[in-house]
Amino acid sequence: MPGGGIVALLVVVVLAALVARELRRRPPRRLAAWRVLSAIVIALVTTQPRWTVERSETTRGRVAVLVDGSRSMGVHDRSEDVARLLSRWSADAENATLHRFGSELEPASFSDVEGASVARADESALEAALEALVEGDRAGEIGAVVVVGDGASRYEGPWPDLDGRKVHTVAVGREELRDDALATLEADPVGFLRTPAEVRVTVRRLGAGGVLPITLRQGDEVVTEVTVDVPEGEAREVALPFTPRRLGRAVYTVSIPHAPDDEVPQNDERSFLVRVERDRLRVLLVAGEPTWDVRFLRAFLKRDPSIDLISFFILRTASDLTMASPDELALIPFPTDELFREHLGSFDVLLFQDFDFGPYQMAGYLPRIRDYVRRGGSFAMIGGEKSFASGGYAGTPIADVLPVLLPPVGTPASRLVVEGRFAPRVEPALVRHPLLALASDPSSSLAAWSRLAPLEGMNRVVGVREGATVLLTHPNERLPVLVTGTAEEGRVLALTTDTAWRWGPTTGGLTGDASTFERFWDRGLRWLARDPSLEPAQLTTDRERYGPEGRVRTSAVLRDARYQPLAAETIRFEMRRDGDDTPLAGADAVTDAEGRVELALRAPTEPGAYRVVARRPSDPEPIASELFVVEAGGDELADPRAQPTQLQGLAMATGGTFTTIEDAGELSSFDATRTRRLGARELAPFATPWAFLAIVGLLAAEWWARRRGGAR
Repeated sequence: MPGGGIVALLVVVVLAALVARELRRRPPRRLAAWRVLSAIVIALVTTQPRWTVERSETTRGRVAVLVDGSRSMGVHDRSEDVARLLSRWSADAENATLHRFGSELEPASFSDVEGASVARADESALEAALEALVEGDRAGEIGAVVVVGDGASRYEGPWPDLDGRKVHTVAVGREELRDDALATLEADPVGFLRTPAEVRVTVRRLGAGGVLPITLRQGDEVVTEVTVDVPEGEAREVALPFTPRRLGRAVYTVSIPHAPDDEVPQNDERSFLVRVERDRLRVLLVAGEPTWDVRFLRAFLKRDPSIDLISFFILRTASDLTMASPDELALIPFPTDELFREHLGSFDVLLFQDFDFGPYQMAGYLPRIRDYVRRGGSFAMIGGEKSFASGGYAGTPIADVLPVLLPPVGTPASRLVVEGRFAPRVEPALVRHPLLALASDPSSSLAAWSRLAPLEGMNRVVGVREGATVLLTHPNERLPVLVTGTAEEGRVLALTTDTAWRWGPTTGGLTGDASTFERFWDRGLRWLARDPSLEPAQLTTDRERYGPEGRVRTSAVLRDARYQPLAAETIRFEMRRDGDDTPLAGADAVTDAEGRVELALRAPTEPGAYRVVARRPSDPEPIASELFVVEAGGDELADPRAQPTQLQGLAMATGGTFTTIEDAGELSSFDATRTRRLGARELAPFATPWAFLAIVGLLAAEWWARRRGGAR
């Protein structure tokens, strides 16, 4: 209880004072002894001392030998020294098992010491290997572990609990070597077009010092070159500037010269990837008149800091009658030539919203817009009285790229629109599409669509282009309301209504949630601009940079163009050099019900830029791909020096022994006894009713003795 220690101390002090008082009165020794004994028992019961007894079990088990198989073991022929040690131990290995570890734990054999000591792994995950070893020893047969390696693991956390198993370590390699190295490389994975960026590298020199040139290249082009003075045995950090000039993924390489006496030339060059994007999405919005739909869309685009918006509202045409001179009107002429001849290619997305091109002499620019889309641009047409066939687009180059088919020229105006309110029907099979996914799961998204305010009126179309995807339809007319598609390299979207704004404030008044309009257009613009996070099939690797033959762990979520999972399908995964469709290696894997799949592949041996490609076995076209880089050195050889202190710390933490490979004895000399802790038992002998009875008995005996002796 709180304050129990203080109360116990006060009781002991009081009892000590009473004992001292009795002794000063010089009673018979027998009475003083009773008083002292009573005080001791009262103090023990009051203070409640406890004892903890550890229970353990000591057994002798097998020895598990773990050999470091990472690439740093190839420095100074460390792996050859290990092979000779294993050959010597093989004659004494009846009660031992052999494993090699790198990225993960692998079985090995004393009958193939060359294979057991091969140095090719891209990392030295010793802590993960120990955890896997203990997890696999369910029968508890392993008594001790012997780790043979250079200690070059970068692990800095606590070592795993081995449940009483000792770890003996054998250090391989010497720390002294001659090496110039790019020890670290840090670069932002995303860069912005024509915006200065930098990569930060750390240069370390061992065995020599002086000025060293550092070069940054993109392909064969030298981007930046600087020099840095690095003293012997020290490191210096350098920032190398660069400015991305093209959109997409870019591979850059940093290098230093190869010195003739450099013992680890593999770490003289490192590469990195940068995904080059625009700092802001450039959107051109051309609207025929300031309707409610135009107002809400323009307000959303202006509020988003990631969007660079250029918008034009056509408030009057050259044929409009005005009561004032044109010079007195505060309007600027529509800059058709400047927009659609000079700057069209600089925009990521082009939006036509209720816009009739006819009165502005734009017919000659429509082929340029069509070609802009086919070359990879993005275009969306939004409904209204001046859109689609009502805007005269039937039979124009714009109609060639729209995902919907327009009524022919000459169709009566009354047949070009559909009047009345309606709640659009969502195609249930397509609810995973990013433009329809209003919630985290399909059923919740369908429920969210059912709660939206109805739309009012739409443009009539007569069909959709082959390959287009109809996401929303009119519930009665079965006409397309929202359609997406492609036009060669470009993406297109058609929204055949100008009342989508009702998904905002009107829905907010009904349900309290007015965010659907903005969420819809946020996803719509990102889909048009090919945001990678909205692609139907996505493939990722656990890292961007690997060493030769490194383990490339690949994860994929694969869906078709309609965002339906490729469930329970066999998918072929291949390694290809970037820019070359020739497969270098591959493996098959089967997806789960959601189209997810994971597997590991070996990276190629030659440095360079590569891709992991996922495809159906019967179709050579990729479903998804991801770029990565193979480095000659990488993180594993960034610091190739042996690190015996790490192995020494591991042995000390587990009660094992540390030795070097030169001084290592026979395998049987390592202690294989395992001391397991079975738990602890706490003893509290004075926390029982018997202790209380003892106090009562002692006090009664003291009283009886005092009465008998005539004391009071």
